[in-house]
Amino acid sequence: MTAGVPPGRELVLETGRLLLRPWRVAEAVVQRVVCTERDPRVPPHRRIDADGHPTVAELEDSIRTSQPSSIGLLAVQHKAARDVIGYCGLIDGGRGAEREPELAFELLR
Repeated sequence: MTAGVPPGRELVLETGRLLLRPWRVAEAVVQRVVCTERDPRVPPHRRIDADGHPTVAELEDSIRTSQPSSIGLLAVQHKAARDVIGYCGLIDGGRGAEREPELAFELLR
């Protein structure tokens, strides 16, 4: 459940095969795996640093404390297998005069 959102009111997007929904604390491990699989060309601030951060515990805390927003990353889950395979959502791209959000996604290899 997303912090501050009543049960059943979380944002969930659905296709024939996938669900896009808020992250669950237990899925911080999946977020960490996504980080480890990143291409070396990804900017350093989006990779695991030399000290091993973010850790699974730090990612769990981030999920616990996240506030509902129209900008953010949702877990991508196979409906049939119920496994989480990555994320998709809107991020603040910080570009342009209007600071329009950008679509971001990353899937496990």
